[in-house]
Amino acid sequence: MLIIPVIDIKDGKCVRTVQGLSSNAEFYSESPIKMAKLFRKENFKAIHITDLDGAIDGNMKNFDLIKEITKSVDIPIQLGGGIRDFETAEKVIDELGVYRIVIGTAALTNPDLIKKIIEKFTNSKLVVCIDEKLNNVVMDGWINYADITPLDFAKQMESIGVKRVIYQDVTRVGNLCGPHIQRLSELAENTKLKITSAGGICNYRDLKMIMDLKHPGIDSVMISRALYENQFPCQRIWRIEESKDDSLELPKI
Repeated sequence: MLIIPVIDIKDGKCVRTVQGLSSNAEFYSESPIKMAKLFRKENFKAIHITDLDGAIDGNMKNFDLIKEITKSVDIPIQLGGGIRDFETAEKVIDELGVYRIVIGTAALTNPDLIKKIIEKFTNSKLVVCIDEKLNNVVMDGWINYADITPLDFAKQMESIGVKRVIYQDVTRVGNLCGPHIQRLSELAENTKLKITSAGGICNYRDLKMIMDLKHPGIDSVMISRALYENQFPCQRIWRIEESKDDSLELPKI
């Protein structure tokens, strides 16, 4: 099970959100770059970045900052938020050098965009995010309902060539209340998609619940608040970092 730490960026800062993108934001760090280096120091194998400003407004407000992050660490970066047209997708992949992009709203409103990205960059460069609220997919920064169930949307994406999705119940995001196990099982059992679980993961017990599903399609998880708030063992480095002001240096590999 691959663990992917999450860096959510709003107004150039590292934040966490609870149940919504535009409200209830709580700042964790002034420097997302510093957080990325810290995750690298802790030996994570990949990082997910969400441009929250982009997710809400539909533009890549934090483009230059994210470019600095991709240059700061030597592990794959997965990026979502504000990628709603082919030109932006192309710019992000070519200029930022991210490993793959995550698309949510645009996959709902413009499936042809997904086809075009897959045709140009292959499906390994693309992940579709399925954000659920009350068995309905939500879009536009979790504001509007798309009137389609997560399973139907997953099947639709699979039919046009998507191979991986990120699934999260947005009511669980930032609440440390556990993943939506039933929905994960439903998606895994009714599609051949690779699935990354996000939202709600609190501790090792939650990870074990996902692993106990024993479904090869569910192969990774994204974790945010639980890492920032030391819900897992071996996180003393966070407490050390809180007392430092100097920049972290990348470990030699």
